[in-house]
Amino acid sequence: MKLKSTLLFVILSGISFAQTRDFKLGKVTEQEKNIKEVSYDKNANAVILSEEGKMNLSFSNYYLTVKRRIKILTEKGKEEANIQLRYYSENKNESISGIKGNTINVVNGKEEITPIDAKEIFDVSINQLYNAKRFTFSNVQVGSIIEYTYTKSSEYNFSIDAWNFQHDIPTLFSEFKLNNQSNGGYSIITIGDEINAKYKGKTSSTTDWILTDQKSYNDLKYVYNQNDQSERIKLQHDSYHTGTTKSSVMNAWKDLIRDINSKYDSYRNPSAMRDIAKVIPDGATEIETLRNIVEYVNNNVKWNNIYSIAPQKTNKSVLKDKVGMSADLNLFLQEILTAKGFNSYLILGSTRQYGQVLLSYPLINQFSSVITAVHLKSGQVILLDGAQLNKDQVEFAPLEIFNYYGVVLQKGEPSFVKLTQKLSEYEAIISYQFLKDKVILNRQDRFNGYFYDQEADEENVLKRYVTESMDQRFDIENSDDLEYRDNKYKKSYKAVNKQVGSPFYNFANPLRAFLSKYTFDDKNRQRKVEFEFPYFFNIQVKSKIPEGYEVVIDEKYKAHHKSELGLEYYQEAKLNDNVLTISYQFILPEGVYEAEKYNDLKQFFDKIREESNKEVLMKKK
Repeated sequence: MKLKSTLLFVILSGISFAQTRDFKLGKVTEQEKNIKEVSYDKNANAVILSEEGKMNLSFSNYYLTVKRRIKILTEKGKEEANIQLRYYSENKNESISGIKGNTINVVNGKEEITPIDAKEIFDVSINQLYNAKRFTFSNVQVGSIIEYTYTKSSEYNFSIDAWNFQHDIPTLFSEFKLNNQSNGGYSIITIGDEINAKYKGKTSSTTDWILTDQKSYNDLKYVYNQNDQSERIKLQHDSYHTGTTKSSVMNAWKDLIRDINSKYDSYRNPSAMRDIAKVIPDGATEIETLRNIVEYVNNNVKWNNIYSIAPQKTNKSVLKDKVGMSADLNLFLQEILTAKGFNSYLILGSTRQYGQVLLSYPLINQFSSVITAVHLKSGQVILLDGAQLNKDQVEFAPLEIFNYYGVVLQKGEPSFVKLTQKLSEYEAIISYQFLKDKVILNRQDRFNGYFYDQEADEENVLKRYVTESMDQRFDIENSDDLEYRDNKYKKSYKAVNKQVGSPFYNFANPLRAFLSKYTFDDKNRQRKVEFEFPYFFNIQVKSKIPEGYEVVIDEKYKAHHKSELGLEYYQEAKLNDNVLTISYQFILPEGVYEAEKYNDLKQFFDKIREESNKEVLMKKK
């Protein structure tokens, strides 16, 4: 089957292992001993020399045996000696056993092997759902080889994250073998450019997958979640069950939504929420009323920093305790919105950090969070996260929630919504005034959406995206506090440079540094191209030309580039009445583009990066 996404599906039934090389602990090669660096990643602190996963899959469970060998290349790489193997501990349906391993050092030409001490393997609780086996290799130094094996057993064999070929350090050799002895069929979902290219068209005959020379997944660009988009394999059972009855995909979704709604209904307190709604003032507009509701929620309850898909507290308990998980707070918010007369509902989703939802598979473990949708009378739909609310920018929910699709938690037929961000805007006016003893810089910036970051250093809030045009040191004389006015954040400051009289002054593009980060180096991109958010820049640089100077504007400075994808870039420099005005505009209208548009994006950004290197010269006559 040919798909536009990075997913290929293969049906399996009754498959056994292919013959491949064996991985034996304690048996390292001379080549492995002599490795000092990774040829394709000279800065790597450690490297996975070899790893192997063997999975035995049955109808009721699976066993995955893992062997992994790592070489320590630098002092920082010694952190790889701390191992944590996580497993789902609730109901004791998963476990990890058979942990063995060694530290191997070569001293005076001879191997010294230090085994893992079984007494130093600890079982620790991570949270209510997960435990982990933790251990640390001893006698680890630069040049050490560490290796270990373990077996994971699980009764959760409906949807399996089977194998990752790519990790946060480079991997030289990675192999996954599957022995499928289940009675039913499974779909293999292969994710990643290389695995799909290598095994494309090889269906039921494939039981053994090998990838070599894998870079760290941290090198993946334009993806929301690097681990989620790394080279890997998932296994998915091809039928869905409600009790003892097989269901279609849509019926399975319907059952799942019904069950979750039932859970939410038991935590609602409509009467109490109507009382709260009465004390929240109505605004002159729906947006003003919405801001009043957001302000009330922010002032009365706090998030405990735990994402959840089902509430643990009633609306009354949330108000009493003044704290809750994300599901608790979104239910609390949605009930107030309903009581205030808004058309509002909840959406089940997954954060970017947790990973993308596959709508083909109605599984609850794909989701990590819930958000709130509000339909205004104007037809506008606003998304809110009750756990992270911004009273000023109610139309901009946290970036983390925008991860393709969500499932509407309403009665009736299943409904899926695409979660799209509103365009963020950035305007800046940068003015220079040349006096006899100094140059004065006045800058005014207005921006909204995801250009605002409440965690950003106040001093550098403006320079994260737009730099100053002149590459000279300016000392700030006064700076206004950041304020929100007329639906945008505003900040301005005045700065001075007292080194005057230079024979040359260059006016550079304030977006140069920002655009320089957009490089496109993939050879065979099959993943979607994911930008953080869509945006629009509108920037002006102005300067009155001082006496004794003239401006040189290259005839090729003016540029206007448009793409069929909707991207557009414009720059132009004009001199009128002895005042230089340089204008820049750039729009990225979408946050996500299909993989086949990668080369179009590359060509566009290559052009505008080149344009951004052009400068306007002011020189003495």
